[in-house]
Formats: sequence, C-alpha cells, structure tokens
Amino acid sequence: MTKPRPLAPCLIDRGTVTDFRDMLRALETVESLEYTWSVDGQVVSEGRGTLVKLMADPESSTMAVNGCLFLNVASFRYLDFEPGDADSWRFRLYGDGSLFEIVTLAEEPDSGERGPRLLVEAVGDDFEIISLDGEDELEE
Repeated sequence: MTKPRPLAPCLIDRGTVTDFRDMLRALETVESLEYTWSVDGQVVSEGRGTLVKLMADPESSTMAVNGCLFLNVASFRYLDFEPGDADSWRFRLYGDGSLFEIVTLAEEPDSGERGPRLLVEAVGDDFEIISLDGEDELEE
C-alpha cells in the first residue's frame, strides 16, 4: 500500500503563513489601506496609502512614501491575516522586533477596475517571477 501524499495547509478566513508565495497571494488582494508601523511595541508611523508594488526580493526595501506602499515580504518573518471590522481585512507582518499592520479600506463605489500593479522580477534561486499585471499565474 502506498503512503498518501502530505496535504498542503488550508487556511480559510484567517491564518499564519511564512512562505513568501503564500504571503504574496494573501497580500495581492490588498489595494487601499491604512497601516501602522511599530518597533519594539512603540508606534513609529501610521498612514494611508495604496499598495502599488508587491515583491519577495532580499535586496529591496519595504517603503511607504507619498501615499504609495512598496511591500517586500522578504522584510518580514511571517504574516497573520483575518477579517477586520465590516468589509475590511487585517494583515500583520512580523519582523525581528517589528510589526507592520495593514487594514484594508473599502473601495470607492465608482473607482472602476483595479489597475495593474508593477511586475516583480526573480532574484536568486529561491524566488520566482510574480506577475500581478493582469496574469493570474505564477511563472515557473
């Protein structure tokens, strides 16, 4: 008798992920957001913005500048996600002594379709090319 293959995790509505691919998949649902950046339990910065670039690149920074969030999951160890209040979602990205919390904002009724995000190129053997530019699949 053959041993059944191990099953991948199944996370419905809430969970914790450490794999970059899973973190990217969860976060690609985010567009408009509020964020709080805390270090050692102290709030350093708060703001609102739009997620315009999502990446897994060990040589790039996560930056919030001019209302735009450039989010690098390689800046964090793991991600928790869960429903927030009303129609929002809460994402918590944990680093070494840091917490980046994101709460999604409801879309404006007449905002139209979500525009394409910037592409992310692969860096090294551990990362894949992620296309959020209208393509739904990860390239192998």
